[in-house]
Amino acid sequence: MAYPALTEMGITNPEEIERYSLQTVNNVDILRIIYKRKKGTFRASSKKYRFGRAQKMVVSDSGKHETQLVHEISPFVLKATDELRQIVKGKHSRVDQIALIMEEITRLEEETHSRLAYLKTLIAKCE
Repeated sequence: MAYPALTEMGITNPEEIERYSLQTVNNVDILRIIYKRKKGTFRASSKKYRFGRAQKMVVSDSGKHETQLVHEISPFVLKATDELRQIVKGKHSRVDQIALIMEEITRLEEETHSRLAYLKTLIAKCE
């Protein structure tokens, strides 16, 4: 088994993985895997996985014995991202990487625009 963490996540075709991203929102790590699929396929071109962060109490000031709650990334997520890094390493040239970043920026702009429009409709309903 070449990629045990990815296999455990249900990924059966790691060679189709094009890229991935990892974000943290409200102490949840969101791993998005983007696939390069053949035209005409019905399989999804991306999939999101959500992983909760572990809570841990640590001493923040040993003199006053104050503690602080911290959230740590899951060791499983670290293992999965290491495997993903091995897969995508060397797949993209610098020009490809710039194009991918521009695509992500465009997608983010579209999502933000859509979300703002929705919030404006909520405000209009309140007036």
